[in-house]
Amino acid sequence: MPRNTLYSSVIALFLCIFSVQAFAEVLTMGSALNKAGRQRMLTQNIMKNYLALGLEVDVVRAREELDRSVALFEEQFQELTEYAPSKQISASLSKVEDLWFEYRSLAIGKVSRDNAAKILDRNNAILAACHQVVLELEAFAGRKSAKMVNTSGRQRMLSQRIAAYYFAHAWGFRDAEFVAEFEKAKREYGAGLETLTAFNKNTNDINEALKKVRAQWDFSNTGFEQLEDGNYVPHVISVTTSGMLKRMDAITHLYEDLDVSLSAGAVASTTMEH
Repeated sequence: MPRNTLYSSVIALFLCIFSVQAFAEVLTMGSALNKAGRQRMLTQNIMKNYLALGLEVDVVRAREELDRSVALFEEQFQELTEYAPSKQISASLSKVEDLWFEYRSLAIGKVSRDNAAKILDRNNAILAACHQVVLELEAFAGRKSAKMVNTSGRQRMLSQRIAAYYFAHAWGFRDAEFVAEFEKAKREYGAGLETLTAFNKNTNDINEALKKVRAQWDFSNTGFEQLEDGNYVPHVISVTTSGMLKRMDAITHLYEDLDVSLSAGAVASTTMEH
């Protein structure tokens, strides 16, 4: 084969591989955002299930879910560490890892009121560290649809955070700080629903799914209102918030697919312009 022809073939192969890799990054960014967002949820799901065990609410399910959540957090952490597209994101993941070691030990340890207090004390720090990873991935992606993956994923976290602080209140952890966090999580969940509903590129499937989540949210609020009168319905809250989590997880996947579709369309449009 002539040298020039061989050279051209090598260049063509390199460009082909580069194009595939670049396209793969577009396809995997939504997935990375989804998983990073799920890490936030898992920190709160772990706290919720630990408190559920202390309250003896749905004990079998709480134990199984707690174990699954700890294992999934570790699995996804490794995936995100391998994917990390920048040094800044890698550094933020290292901060998560530092906080995770102690949090994990408390979560899988003996269920006691003292350990529950430690988990409640430490959950904000690991949640904030996980959230920082999501924000940095969203900024790296630089797309409005990526923000919707983040927002819908955050709703998953908030559903578990609300349930966790509800259980904490039922177990007697009624410090003003915990009550304030409970109220704040409820406000943010409602605001998140409004943001998602208002997104002008929602598909029909997304809009229909959001309507069902809103119905669950309205029902859950009925149970939350009884909290002020000292009437606790932990089993009802456990079931409804789990339902909200499942629906929001499905919606996050829909936004992940939408992000892939919109980003691929943007790439195609840019290619045509050039």
